[in-house]
Amino acid sequence: MNPLETEHGRIALEFAKTLVSGDYSSAYSFVELKEKMNLENEFNEMIEYGEGPVNHIEVMNEMDSWPTKNENDIGWAYVAIAGEGFSEAVAVVISNINGATKITSIEWGRP
Repeated sequence: MNPLETEHGRIALEFAKTLVSGDYSSAYSFVELKEKMNLENEFNEMIEYGEGPVNHIEVMNEMDSWPTKNENDIGWAYVAIAGEGFSEAVAVVISNINGATKITSIEWGRP
């Protein structure tokens, strides 16, 4: 299945695009995290070793089932973010929180 055919794949891609564009206020609208996170710092630290701007954003994988999935989780998606001199990613869990679809977990960088 094409990851963009899933709700969680589309949300993950839009989230990554807001990070890359520097629109962190919009990026925060996607997330509902247990602990506070500075999205700008996390993103910039992840790609700081690169020499150029991001030139590739792509949802590489998605899942709707995994061993630690919670009852409110909708899906997981892995989004590649690359540019000159770097290749990184964000992996996110998308959940239903009180009727809203939100990112509830973010893993920064390639595994």
